[in-house]
Amino acid sequence: MAFNGTKFGVFSLSQQPDQATRVEAFDGDFRQFELAEELGYDTVWLAEHLFSTYGVVTSTQVLAAAVAERTKTIDIGMAIVVIPFNHPLRTASDFALVDVLSHGRLKFGVGRAYQPHEFAGLDIPMDQSREMFTEGMEIITKAWTKEKMSYFGRHWRVPIETEVLPKPVQQPHPPIYQASISPESYEVAARNGWHLQLASPFNYRTYRERWMDELEVHLADFEKRRAHYGHPPGEERMLLTPFFVAESNEEAIEIYKPRVEWFYAKVSANQAGLPGQGDVVKGYELGMSEGKKTREMGYLTFDKLREHGACVVGDPDYCVERLREMKRRFGITEFTLWFNMAGIDGEVAERSMRLAMDKVLPRV
Repeated sequence: MAFNGTKFGVFSLSQQPDQATRVEAFDGDFRQFELAEELGYDTVWLAEHLFSTYGVVTSTQVLAAAVAERTKTIDIGMAIVVIPFNHPLRTASDFALVDVLSHGRLKFGVGRAYQPHEFAGLDIPMDQSREMFTEGMEIITKAWTKEKMSYFGRHWRVPIETEVLPKPVQQPHPPIYQASISPESYEVAARNGWHLQLASPFNYRTYRERWMDELEVHLADFEKRRAHYGHPPGEERMLLTPFFVAESNEEAIEIYKPRVEWFYAKVSANQAGLPGQGDVVKGYELGMSEGKKTREMGYLTFDKLREHGACVVGDPDYCVERLREMKRRFGITEFTLWFNMAGIDGEVAERSMRLAMDKVLPRV
């Protein structure tokens, strides 16, 4: 349910440091998804990653179809679908099917990935991901909105007039959310009239203590560009943030601090350049160079992250204050809260979900 015009979702990266408990871990994810619907959260947001315990969902469409079967009303959001990793016609077909199976509950979040080992494992050139993303999204939107379509690009071709079925339930297509950190991503979202998918962990890794100020600048520019392209205001702005609330600040920090530090250590290692590749890949100059500085300058300690609002961890009053600030500064329409980071015990995460719904979200 929305409070004061703001929606709230839950996020899972399905991080499983202990692969011996992978079956139980996924069972716990589904208990969280069902509880989210029961408590009145608006969206379940899912992510895909490859070849690392950083996140073991290799196919968001598979997991999303399972969530559609286990839930009835909650929206099912992708955070994100990696467009370069699959043929766009398969992506279009699979997610149209998810929209049908869920009776029109799909939110289609998209991006181009950022971890070098994933590109290397699939033998996909990382420095061409932006071109692949652009072509892929053109194919997907045409497949959803036209009876038949063909396409001739550098990376993908659809050489004959092809009918993609099923068509999605939502018309003209499910809402599209662009994962946005760099100025180029905001430009893509503005030009296409898409919604925004924002994430405090990655904005912070790029801009450190200035991340909120920089995000405000990007959003102001985005609004101007969106108007320039003739799109009316009113786009959705989803913000993902690591989040944990407990009855006291001390309790919340004790539980969540090691989870946050595990996550940032993992993402830093996974985004490092591969042997022979160098530390910065074309098209990822900003994120990779600044991410390295952030790590080397000591900004990835839990205390620094919490101080600068990159994670929201504390008692109800503290969490309300932090979320209110971000809502005011960024015009957030949906907060996506990450309770179950780094394999945290499911019952512990569920207690926090209940407390948030009871004492935090109605006040934001």
